[in-house]
Amino acid sequence: MKKRSFILFLIAIALTACKPKLDFPTDSENNLNLNTLITLKIGGNKVYLQDFVMNPLDIDSITSTSEQLICMVDSNKLTANFTANKEMEHFVDVKLWIKGIPYSIPCRKTDKIDYVFTFNPQAKVYKKVQIAGQMNDWAPIFTPDLKLNNDRLFEVTLNVSPGTYLYQMVLDGNQNHDDNNPNKVDNGYGKFNSILQVAGQNDKFPTLLTDKYTSSTITLSVYNDVTNVFVYWQNFVLPSQFIKTENGFITFEIPAEAKKMERSFFRVWACNEFGVSNDVLIPLEKGKVLTKSKHITRNDRQAQIIYFMLVDRFKNGDTSNDHPLNRPDVNQKVDYWGGDLAGLQQKIEDGYFDKLGANTLWISPMSQNPMEPYGYYAPMKTKFSGYHGYWPISSSKVDYRFGTNDDLKSVVKSAHKNEMNVLLDYVANHVHEKHPLYQQHPEYATSLYLPDGTMNVEKWNEHRLTTWFDTFLPSLDFSNPKVVDMMTDSAMFWIKEFQLDGFRHDACKHINEEFWRELTLKIKKNNHGKNLYQIGETYGSPELISSYLTSGMLDGQFDFNVFDEASTAFSGVGAGDLQRVKNVMQTSLNTYGYHNLMGYISGNHDRARFMSYASRDVKFGEDAKAAGWQREIGITDSTAYDKMFLLNAFNMTIPGIPVIYYGDEIGMPGANDPDCRRMMRFDGWNKRETSLWNKVSKLAHLRSENPVLIYGDFINLHTTMDSWVYARNYFDKKAIVFINNSSIPKKLEVELPEILNPEGLKSIFNNNFVVKKNKISIELPAFSAEILL
Repeated sequence: MKKRSFILFLIAIALTACKPKLDFPTDSENNLNLNTLITLKIGGNKVYLQDFVMNPLDIDSITSTSEQLICMVDSNKLTANFTANKEMEHFVDVKLWIKGIPYSIPCRKTDKIDYVFTFNPQAKVYKKVQIAGQMNDWAPIFTPDLKLNNDRLFEVTLNVSPGTYLYQMVLDGNQNHDDNNPNKVDNGYGKFNSILQVAGQNDKFPTLLTDKYTSSTITLSVYNDVTNVFVYWQNFVLPSQFIKTENGFITFEIPAEAKKMERSFFRVWACNEFGVSNDVLIPLEKGKVLTKSKHITRNDRQAQIIYFMLVDRFKNGDTSNDHPLNRPDVNQKVDYWGGDLAGLQQKIEDGYFDKLGANTLWISPMSQNPMEPYGYYAPMKTKFSGYHGYWPISSSKVDYRFGTNDDLKSVVKSAHKNEMNVLLDYVANHVHEKHPLYQQHPEYATSLYLPDGTMNVEKWNEHRLTTWFDTFLPSLDFSNPKVVDMMTDSAMFWIKEFQLDGFRHDACKHINEEFWRELTLKIKKNNHGKNLYQIGETYGSPELISSYLTSGMLDGQFDFNVFDEASTAFSGVGAGDLQRVKNVMQTSLNTYGYHNLMGYISGNHDRARFMSYASRDVKFGEDAKAAGWQREIGITDSTAYDKMFLLNAFNMTIPGIPVIYYGDEIGMPGANDPDCRRMMRFDGWNKRETSLWNKVSKLAHLRSENPVLIYGDFINLHTTMDSWVYARNYFDKKAIVFINNSSIPKKLEVELPEILNPEGLKSIFNNNFVVKKNKISIELPAFSAEILL
């Protein structure tokens, strides 16, 4: 018996010894954050090395896998120029060498093409025809004017990636949707945005799907031809001897070093002559493939489910700090209502968020706001209080109307005790004119006036880095290093003082990149090299949004482009089409990745509530802000609750981070700001509200308890205007989502690819389904969804 045990011991040692090693330090500060994928345009690309290694001065040299990519470190040694030739492969690995250790940056060549856009003037005469949209970040000055061609059509050549773009025509200065294009969506401000679809060749790209794993290897299934495979463990690309590609499968070995890390990741890309595959993300728990939800913690970013509340409108837990302005020139709708940190802590401790399934709280700005009202809305003759928190007059003090600094510390401590993260909404772009910084240093702000003498207010796109949001909100000049240093130190104060888990950043596209890089570097230095989760707010093109997404700046932003299409489609009353939702989401997956950290919202504080569009109480195309002042917005069509469930089912089952806007879990109505900011209700729910809350909770817990919905590959199976079937695949675990967005019952039938074995699948919402070989058919009621898991 002793001899047998000794033999088994020797075998175990031999197996361990045979496990391949990279012989690189796993605990290096340059190996803690996953280096993000770079998209390289043809020609020169400025690369900020600080995004990928903590100290660029340590870099000895830079190499790449392509002779068609020239990488040169600039004289300052902080940046490099990556020059890509047209002949460069679709995917390239670049290595930053530090003391013999190669830290990799995954790079892909741009997929931009020249697309000729035409506009038919319909016999009308125009002197100036321009296009404004996501292809030029809504600034027509960034695209040449359209010129008449021989067919009497106005045309312009756009250099864009294949995908979906919202746009409007600017005809002699008048901006509105394109009358020639029937495809349009409501923009929430009384007009519509037209939709442009630029086709590509995505169906010829390689597709990678997780297939099987052992204690030492991982295998992926491959569809379409593959010429090159790149497997990354953390920031190290695996040598070729680790990888075997044959007969439609890619198998690679898990390096021995993975056992030393509590959490590490594999990322895989493949390419062929047509383009780059989807990315695969596989988490490891001490060197083993993570398959159990019990091993997922609040530090796993892909597993977050965010809940956002305006603190003033959430719960009043301490009436002693109620200080409304109570002034005749301030309408009650825009005064303080008493919500505070005490109320938030009460809801943490009574288990509300745990029961709902949210594990990350995004709280509105906490900085002290002015004592007096500002702004003016002429139709209602009202000024506004700073109840929302976005007008800071202090950079270190919690507004006394919400509580104290100690109250915020207590909220964070309580959240952590209950395994929840806290993200603070941080305002860096501007301060209020009463802020000491502006009072003492007005030169730290951008100019209120443009060179031509006009006011630089609300010039969101053409002067996005200098524009003021209002005349009393000076935008800070982040081209000034002193301002960058002070404001990043201010943000760090909140992180250190209150032990926050990250930020939601306001107005990201209006702030220079220098701020984001400096802040992220300071966070890493304060956190032993590890970054904290940061998500931003940017309205614009996927290209603009993604320009802020690197391992040296932000992790994610809110995907308003998907939300615009999804909210229109699922509300069931606009010109919605699930095929367009699929197309826009595909653009997002191609741009941000199939395992992105973007936020997918149910709504937010700057838009009319989804429920009110779905119930037809707010009309598409009307001024939703005015609607909330002019009439009482209720719910006249109860099918809106079913539609809200569909939107949540969608958000909870696609890649990315689901975000619940407070009140959407019970279907609160409301027009645009301020009507979408009513007080949260925790009792007196009717049956439909209770039912919706239960369904949203079920969805949230389903996601948290099933890694396939967090890390699974995304597979589109079938899409029509009012139905959608897609799947998530994570090794032997499958989830198939059926959506009926029609007002009548539908039978959906789909043929499954071989990798989606339907054996053992069960319905979550108790709809009957039939499996015949590789086909599934299911009967769904109107406005309903089913998840087979």
